[in-house]
Amino acid sequence: MLKLLGVPAWQAEGADRPLPTTLPGCLLIHLACAGHWVERGQLAALFWPDAEREQARHHLRVNLHRLRQWLDGIGQGDALLAERQRICLTLPGDLALLEQACLEADGAALLARPAAAWLQGFRSDGLDTFWDWADRHGARLQRRWDDAARRALQRAGSAAWRAPLRALLDDGPAPRQTDDDALCGRAEWLGRVRRETAPALVLLGEAGVGKTSVLKAAFPGAPVLQGREGLAQMPYRPIVELLLPRLDVLRALLRQPERGLAAYRLDLARLLPELAVDEPLPPLDALSARARLLEGLARVLEALGPLLLVDDLQWVDAASLELLALLSHRGRLRWRGAARGEELPADHRQWLARQQDLRCLPLPGLALEAVQLLLGRAGQDAADAPALLAASHGNAFVLGELLRARADGVAVSPRVHELLLRRWQALSAAARGLIGAAAMLARPLPLAVLGHVAAVPDAELLTAARQALEAALLREEPDGALQCRHDLVREAVLAVLPAFEAQSLRQRAALALGARPEGAAEPLAVAALWQAAGETQTALAWLHRGAAQQKLRGRYEEAQALWQRIAAESREPALALQARLSLAECALLHDLPAGRQALQQVLALAGAVADPAQREQIEGQALAGLVDNAVFSGDLAAAAALAERLRPLLPRLPLAERCNACEVLIELAMREPDIPAAWALLGQLRQLAPARPTLLSYEGQIHWFGGQVRAARDAFELLLARHPDYCRGLTIESDLGVMLQALGDLPRAEAMARRSLQSWQGVAHTETLSLLMLGLTLTSAGRYGEARGVLDQALALGRAQGSALFEAEALTRRARLYWQSGCIELAEADLAAAEPLLAGSRDPLRVSHLSWLRGLVREARGLPPDPALAARVRALLPRSHHPLLLIRLARLDGLAGDVAAAARQVAIARDAGLLEPLAEGLLLQASGLPAQEARPLLLEAVELAQRQGFVELLGRADAALASTGR
Repeated sequence: MLKLLGVPAWQAEGADRPLPTTLPGCLLIHLACAGHWVERGQLAALFWPDAEREQARHHLRVNLHRLRQWLDGIGQGDALLAERQRICLTLPGDLALLEQACLEADGAALLARPAAAWLQGFRSDGLDTFWDWADRHGARLQRRWDDAARRALQRAGSAAWRAPLRALLDDGPAPRQTDDDALCGRAEWLGRVRRETAPALVLLGEAGVGKTSVLKAAFPGAPVLQGREGLAQMPYRPIVELLLPRLDVLRALLRQPERGLAAYRLDLARLLPELAVDEPLPPLDALSARARLLEGLARVLEALGPLLLVDDLQWVDAASLELLALLSHRGRLRWRGAARGEELPADHRQWLARQQDLRCLPLPGLALEAVQLLLGRAGQDAADAPALLAASHGNAFVLGELLRARADGVAVSPRVHELLLRRWQALSAAARGLIGAAAMLARPLPLAVLGHVAAVPDAELLTAARQALEAALLREEPDGALQCRHDLVREAVLAVLPAFEAQSLRQRAALALGARPEGAAEPLAVAALWQAAGETQTALAWLHRGAAQQKLRGRYEEAQALWQRIAAESREPALALQARLSLAECALLHDLPAGRQALQQVLALAGAVADPAQREQIEGQALAGLVDNAVFSGDLAAAAALAERLRPLLPRLPLAERCNACEVLIELAMREPDIPAAWALLGQLRQLAPARPTLLSYEGQIHWFGGQVRAARDAFELLLARHPDYCRGLTIESDLGVMLQALGDLPRAEAMARRSLQSWQGVAHTETLSLLMLGLTLTSAGRYGEARGVLDQALALGRAQGSALFEAEALTRRARLYWQSGCIELAEADLAAAEPLLAGSRDPLRVSHLSWLRGLVREARGLPPDPALAARVRALLPRSHHPLLLIRLARLDGLAGDVAAAARQVAIARDAGLLEPLAEGLLLQASGLPAQEARPLLLEAVELAQRQGFVELLGRADAALASTGR
């Protein structure tokens, strides 16, 4: 323990190690007194007020390093938590005991005045601002202690405080002065919990034994995550309940750039809609959403303080457990939990066993001495302590209930449920109904909602609520919501409710929760209520909504499991098919053949749905999914045939499905390419959903496929500037990288590719696109080893997804790498493998790329030009005039002897802003010219290649320029 009252020292195992009277020692004192995160700038300004900002920060870094060395020497190196912008020290100390005594015992007049003992004998020259702060802090401690002591002496004589004082000095804070105090006899446990250094600690014990009371007394004011019975299927519910009352604090944290939380605002808004009111959220893939949401929540909790309490861990959902594991792994925040050991589900037990940074401690019941002390405080005969201990088995809550029953004149009984039920039965019917509704809902809710569920008339609501609160069967939360005072109350009430009344309560509760606004909807809780009421089919319909919510929040596996259950158990064909359709859509980004087969099966069964509107909705969704699948499989002919079946259904589809179908048709139109049709569809989409985040993205893509590369880049630059948070829902970074690479900005293109890989980590479809773009960029930059590894990875991912399109693209780009680096035979092998994959393709850019590379490889092998290659590209001209296609055709014509082809390539590339083909065209145009005419062209090519980093072109241009010099 860190002792600052008296001679400052570290106390461990009966020995004191004095604090060094040095600047690191002063730093330790200030951080220990703060007890929370301190900004680095604020700390540096306190100790070096006259130094320049950077110089002060340098001094701070040096002295923090010296402080950590001293802490390592006492085995407490992990207590110093350092981040880029803030510092925190988590050492147990006597100031915490002093604070606890003020809060819980209201002071002790017999304790020596702390101001006189504050930092006794600890003084050094210099550091005037620190000593001014230390003097002010000591005076505040003295005033606080004097006030608490006066209040204590007014309430009870000084003799009543001798035992609490000794407990404070020897073994922790004095116990509370309440009848059902769980802290009686817990001084040893308070000290033990405070001294524990593990990143995570869980106290195990039966309900009511005092686990939570010990934790809250050991760490007063720490935020609490509250697990709730019956809500373990609701991801992150304890997190939401913790953060909702702190929305103003959270908004303030999001506005602080040094904390790095702003980038997670829209991720957090999926749990807390109040953070993005009336703001459309971007479409977000389930896999990336899960990782982003976990990271954002971890940073938020770490920003709230260095310690977190977790109550009723046995009812905490799997998503929140995953977050707790991440917190203990990161090590920036320590959390302490309480769990009912006998009620821990098997999954929770396995989770606890897997955590390497977590320690479990069983908390025993109260000893006889604690019961005797509690009876003495309550003014009752201590001789009854053995009987009460036997009745309560040392359970603090049960003991308190028994003492309360005795005070009310009820015979002492070991069956706490009977005591609670007697109290419950003495209330009015309206109050009993409120308590029954609270027991059924198992969560804090407004009085109006509880009254609606209990069918209590409005005129009787307030009176009934007051009765339930006075009977200590309900409790009021800070925000005014009501819930059962304790789980034992809920268990007792539910045990005696008649089956018909319980079923009616569940039905009304499900209707009340289901009618809440969309942002506050909790479909999984509603489903659980309908299931408990025996309405399985209704529950399945709510499970379908809950599965969609879980997927949106990144709980991908749980969503799939729910849809599988719905598909297997639903007796309604439409709901079963919708579940199967959702499962098929899940496979779209990872296994194209499996997703295609599943979509086809759903489409074949859609005729079994009797309702025409539902049938058309399922058909439209299935067809849209199949079009999307065919586009990314590279089968444009199949996509076009499916699109013809989809278009007649568009006017009759619901808004969300119609918007999705329009986007799918735009994807197809761009690749056919039918640019006018793509613009028309984008116009329809803009009318249907003018605030849809994808509008600017599709505008940029249409510009790209139409050949307006600069306009496409500008659209994506604008989208990135306006909506940087959407990079996890749209492929903004990858698409912008394509434009930058084409325009020759290799450093920014590489940066965008790597950002995209980070944003979409774990999503095979988008990872493949980003890797393909990164491989091409590295090839242009002459970093062949890196490019080879990246393209090999893209090829493997493309094959794993069953996408001929991705596989062909990876092979052709790797062939270009091999050709550019002189590995002609390897380039030929890749092109031969890509040829059958693109044999039936109508995609102008990919077909022209393959033909262009085959022509270059033939030239490298000394073979005559193949006229069929140029003819194949020329046949694409009626469908596309993209500058890349025209440049590749000009190159093939040049190989066939067209002397004007190089000049055409230069003109097309210069007009479109495509700098790499421009530099190559200048080299080709200079070839064969007299030295005097060739030299200006070569100088421009050298300057362009050197400025943009085109390594292979720069080598060729330098060699050509040197030859003209000779």
